[in-house]
Amino acid sequence: MLTFDPQTLDALPLLVDRIDECGQITYVNAHEAQELGWSPARLQGQPLETIYSAQSAKTVRNLAKNADQRECGFFVWMMSASDQEVPLIATAFRDVERGWLIVKQRLTPVVLGTAAELIERVEILSQMIGSATEACWCIEFLEPINTLLAEDEIVDRIFSHQKRWRACNEAMARLYRIPDGLDFNTQPVERYFPDTGVNRRMIRDLVRSNYRLDRATAMDCRHDGSEMLVENDFRAAVENGALIRLWGTTRDIGPSKRREQQLSDHATAMLDILSALPDPVLVLSSEGAILAANPAAESAWGRPAGRILGSSIEQFVDGRGGFLKLLAAAEGGPDEQAGCDLQVLTGDGSKEAWRFRVAVLEGDLRRYVLTARPRMRRRSRSQAGAVAR
Repeated sequence: MLTFDPQTLDALPLLVDRIDECGQITYVNAHEAQELGWSPARLQGQPLETIYSAQSAKTVRNLAKNADQRECGFFVWMMSASDQEVPLIATAFRDVERGWLIVKQRLTPVVLGTAAELIERVEILSQMIGSATEACWCIEFLEPINTLLAEDEIVDRIFSHQKRWRACNEAMARLYRIPDGLDFNTQPVERYFPDTGVNRRMIRDLVRSNYRLDRATAMDCRHDGSEMLVENDFRAAVENGALIRLWGTTRDIGPSKRREQQLSDHATAMLDILSALPDPVLVLSSEGAILAANPAAESAWGRPAGRILGSSIEQFVDGRGGFLKLLAAAEGGPDEQAGCDLQVLTGDGSKEAWRFRVAVLEGDLRRYVLTARPRMRRRSRSQAGAVAR
């Protein structure tokens, strides 16, 4: 085994850190701290995932657990304090303190012939995500989560385990109203995705759907602490039974939900008003099909709604051309006398004269609202004379 003293390691122009058998960082040399922008004291005792990507940390952890392993080399990705990924070639040495020294060199095109292509692909993906108008995000778990645990335990650990944002784009920052100059990726996940009943139900649905879920509703928080109703599409990276990463897209659905509620409240109010009107009211499509009927129409004509809705108005009036007469009345405008008289066929087979007023509802599809009142029969001259005497 080899012995490495801190003074010697600090003088090396290489990135060096020491890892114990539990996978914690026990030492970072001056060059690595400077290159990554971390404070050595800040990293003391932190898990590997603080400065290594999830997959790289997994490689190093497996190495630390293998007592028979000696010197070896491998490829790693490290994370800077500004959340930038840095590719490196690493060599691990076991020291006398039963830990591991990980010595790393930056990965350059000279070191790896395919680096230029990899860098180009990374740039393309970064540009695509960065310029996307939809909020894109990724949560990386510094402590991978065992997916073989009970459902409740997995949900608990998703909220309680250490994690961080990765690759969140500008649209994500705008959605959560992050102040200018503040990097969303450096912010705590819990600030924007709190542990609440609504969010726990969503994560439970995610677990039950095998970590692939669309249009999942959550209640998130903006940077200023205000609540925001959002809809998420989820995907996950699960390796060897461990959840290491979640990613997806997020949409603010608060305005649309409020609009839906307003429309629902308005429709309910209109139905209440129509139900309370004493006069029969019908709503017709542009082809004359009956779309709605209030209770007064059912009562006046002795026909239940089930026999009225979906039928043509022509089926309930005597003679042909009833719908055309209604259309002509609709063109009469707001004049109080505008309307037409039709003979309505009631449920018992009799005919009754009714006067219909027609109003037009403009929109993507034209609708006609009919209001009906019974037509008063004219009195004969003898009846009128009797009344006069």
